[in-house]
Amino acid sequence: MAKNVLIATLGESPIVVTSMVHALQTQKDLPIDELHVIHPKEEIIDEGYKLVKEHLDGKCCVTRSILQFPDVSSYATSITFLRVLSEAIQMHEELGNHVYLSLAGGRKNMSALMAATCQFYKCVRGLYHILDKYENDSDKQNFYSIEALWLKFEKSERSEKLNPPSDELILVEIPYQQSPSGVALRQYLSAPNASLSDKIDEINDDLYVYGRRIFQKEKSDEQEQSNILDVYLSKEAYDFYQHNHGQAKRLMGYFRSMRNSQVLTIRKHHFQTDNAKTDCTCFKKRRTDERLFYYQTGNKIVIATIVKHGPDYDNIINGRRTLCSQDHPQSIHFSDLKEKSVLIAPLGKTPMVVTQTFTLLSTLEGADIEKVIVIHPKDYEIRKGVKRLKNVFGKKGKDRPIESIEVKGITDVASVSDCNVYLKELTKVITKERADNPDKSIHLSLSGGRKGMAALTIFAAQQAKIDAVYHTVITDVELEKQIERETTSTALEKLSLKERVDRLFLEAYDPSKFELFRVPIIPI
Repeated sequence: MAKNVLIATLGESPIVVTSMVHALQTQKDLPIDELHVIHPKEEIIDEGYKLVKEHLDGKCCVTRSILQFPDVSSYATSITFLRVLSEAIQMHEELGNHVYLSLAGGRKNMSALMAATCQFYKCVRGLYHILDKYENDSDKQNFYSIEALWLKFEKSERSEKLNPPSDELILVEIPYQQSPSGVALRQYLSAPNASLSDKIDEINDDLYVYGRRIFQKEKSDEQEQSNILDVYLSKEAYDFYQHNHGQAKRLMGYFRSMRNSQVLTIRKHHFQTDNAKTDCTCFKKRRTDERLFYYQTGNKIVIATIVKHGPDYDNIINGRRTLCSQDHPQSIHFSDLKEKSVLIAPLGKTPMVVTQTFTLLSTLEGADIEKVIVIHPKDYEIRKGVKRLKNVFGKKGKDRPIESIEVKGITDVASVSDCNVYLKELTKVITKERADNPDKSIHLSLSGGRKGMAALTIFAAQQAKIDAVYHTVITDVELEKQIERETTSTALEKLSLKERVDRLFLEAYDPSKFELFRVPIIPI
């Protein structure tokens, strides 16, 4: 007989996990037979897990997977988390169980990535978040941290706190559309010899590399490395890019793909001319006209020349000659090309998420962001954040419009109805911007707003047919706590405008402590 299994992430509040179990039973009439907890290796979180296990003893079976690091705060640790999550789901799929996912615990990026992964599995029957009706009332709040549980309450009181009144909890079912190709894609990507094929139209380079790193059981040392290369253009290649405006957006996609050594290997092609026996190394994608001839020195890629594919062998010979000279003193770094784009960012009560994403896209991805759109529920504090964004962008000398779209009819993403309204509006905004600016890339941020909003951003990207969304993380835990203290509304109001700008655009912090990564989207 199939069991109902809840897979939940755990961070600093064990109550969100026990509350989810109780809320599913009382509000959805869904008894949980087994709870599987995934959490980082951290002593205080381990204590939280023990509280959960003790509280649910005799009510359901409680198991766990421990991530072998203290925080999910980088691309590498995020990939590891997804492997652990996918292995847990797959195990229950093979056992014929029904799986439900809770994105309430742990980091926001864990929640969003969980939402992205659930579509690979048919056994996943629901995706849930849980909110405390009194989260903003310190006298009535229900969700306490592990530390607060130990400091404020006796042992006899803790069990009661781990089971808040059901009518004070808001159980949010996050609507999502199951990808009809999700299971087939997972099975394909998990195969040891899986390769990019014209027969698999759903696979793009990002999804291929990302999926193989998650689903393949045998991981090579090469797969474990980040494999990010520095891509440069020679003067000749840069001139081609400058004089082919119609292909600029597509060419930027090539340059971005070439940064990943695994993609480079997949897309590497050799051409041999009649007049030369030496192979020409070039990068090409299927059904495209351009061939990018390049050479590699260590982690440096230099695109020597770009030619259009065709029967004219002179172009290929020229490409080989330029490539073999390997003398390109005027090479231009990929990030200096400044791809014209629009940034769309869900916004909660932390405006720095927008400026952080803007800064990292500009410096690491070569984005020339000409317009920023923030989308959010109706909320006074968020409106204040919007005003602050407009103010700091102006002071920074980045004279570009900051458009605020307040989703009508919702003050939070706290119900299925709220989720549907927010999802519809975000999808509409993306679709409109793409139609209005066909020559610009859409950069969609995953990092802002509620955890539920992060999950819905994944689904909006799918509906709008966006290949990937961008996520930012602070890799140093202590720095993240410092930034949280220093970028609250109260803290920012005490600063001069220049100091505020320096904090929000990361100039007051070590840039090496921030990461930006693309999360590929499963097409539907």
